[in-house]
Amino acid sequence: MRRFRFMQQETSLYNLQTNEPPNTYAIVGDFRLTVDREQAVVHFYQGKAEWGRLVRSILVDKWSGDWLIRTVGRFFKINYQLDENKAIATIQQNGYLTVVVAHRIGQATLYKRLLIDAIWDYAIVCWGDIGFGVTVEKAIVELRQRLTTRIQEEQAGVVLRVGAGSRFSNEALVDFCEANGLTPGGRYTKQQLRQAVLNHRKLNCEQFRDQLNYFGIRVNCR
Repeated sequence: MRRFRFMQQETSLYNLQTNEPPNTYAIVGDFRLTVDREQAVVHFYQGKAEWGRLVRSILVDKWSGDWLIRTVGRFFKINYQLDENKAIATIQQNGYLTVVVAHRIGQATLYKRLLIDAIWDYAIVCWGDIGFGVTVEKAIVELRQRLTTRIQEEQAGVVLRVGAGSRFSNEALVDFCEANGLTPGGRYTKQQLRQAVLNHRKLNCEQFRDQLNYFGIRVNCR
């Protein structure tokens, strides 16, 4: 009797973790990975050809977060380490991943996040926001959504008045407004407030650092 094997299809590491499609595998290094949920293991086969030799099966510690990244990290004995550059570490997010620049254009930088030698996903950074995506197009869509949300938040109105949790006394609010060219009780957008505060960053950080969060104004006072 002829036996039939289910044909396996290659997928990305990201899809193998997030979508878990049946009869699929992903390639990393010189190994083919498959997931067996019933046994809660990830199988590592030598070589990229189908039905290669099984080298090792690693138990999944828990089905949450970046479980596949963690499992691959254990198999390859990767030292978990976030980049010393905080901007890169913000993109990296997982110490088993490495970040490389793929392209720069204008104010935008496109990065690839790699697991060993395989692309995990992409990240695009522009004007202080980050968009992630399994494809470049999806990363751009997420970035645009974040930028749109930020613009909407920046245009939100703020009234300069004392309120619960403001940490401002009436006298301190008057001092704050005088120092920044503002009017007590006046209505401003967050963007206008931030610009006024940045114009006198040193003074605001020294005298009103604790109060700025009440108005949703975040300033780097380091």
